[in-house]
Amino acid sequence: MKELGYNIVADSPFGLAGPKGMDSKVVKILHDAFKKGLDDSETLKVLEKLDMVYAYKNIEEYNKQVLELFEEEKELVETLGLKKK
Repeated sequence: MKELGYNIVADSPFGLAGPKGMDSKVVKILHDAFKKGLDDSETLKVLEKLDMVYAYKNIEEYNKQVLELFEEEKELVETLGLKKK
């Protein structure tokens, strides 16, 4: 946001999600593969180059964060009157 003249920093978290009820073995395989890729030295160099913070969260932590963020954004949309009628 600093590039736009606002003196704030806004996180833009991203992650991977699958369908509800996905087999836990598949979840583990995907999690482990993406975690390995995230921890790769080349990935870490790209994050640094793009001024992005390494912010790994395990499955439970990420689920919690997403649900909290959803509630915050829902409240903001309602407060600003942006909710579709």
